[in-house]
Amino acid sequence: MRIRTTLLAPAALVAALSIATLAGCSSTGSDSSSTPSSSQTQASASLPSDFPKSDVPLVDGQIVVARGDKDNGWSVTVQPTTKTGFADASAALEKAGFTKQAGSTDSKAVYTSDKYTVSVGTPGVSVTYTVTAN
Repeated sequence: MRIRTTLLAPAALVAALSIATLAGCSSTGSDSSSTPSSSQTQASASLPSDFPKSDVPLVDGQIVVARGDKDNGWSVTVQPTTKTGFADASAALEKAGFTKQAGSTDSKAVYTSDKYTVSVGTPGVSVTYTVTAN
């Protein structure tokens, strides 16, 4: 009997933990007070129809915010697929022929071309672009 008691206790503990884990995963999320987990993703925003996609490269990732128009400029925030989003954004703009302006830092920079001025910055992981026509 002593052997069964010692084997039963760990088995009961494993079963209880498994049930608790499964119960936590089965939440439907219908409770309005619940917050989304980090594994949930929000829907991607769409670029405005007149955004200059062919002239202003954006870092690969999910577009979180995209607003504006040609007359007033555009603002686009991207959640990059890598942790080097700002560096990737800077490299893509330079490769596209943009010139980095003086005063740039590791998290903010301004790039210019004949057609556009692009301010790019990162408040953390995401990369935000402000684009204006020259």
